[in-house]
Amino acid sequence: MRTASADLLAVRTITVDGSDVYLRVTASPVDLAIRWSREGDLRVAGSPVLFRAGDRSRRLLGTNFRAGTTFCLDVVGEAGDWCGVVDWNV
Repeated sequence: MRTASADLLAVRTITVDGSDVYLRVTASPVDLAIRWSREGDLRVAGSPVLFRAGDRSRRLLGTNFRAGTTFCLDVVGEAGDWCGVVDWNV
């Protein structure tokens, strides 16, 4: 499992076939809708997952990614300042 809490919108690479991607928002003053998207192609993306302000639950963003897939997180709408932890290759 790979985990990152810095630069949450950075591009990441799946290295294990069948991996899942999770996110836990640790601080946000507003509700957020976040999805995964393929690097450079927003037409290939997951459905937005709602993270309510103050809810620190880890949520599943996508499943069964192939090794070699590059993805990033995309905030749908306005975000403001927020932070969290993303896990991939899970």
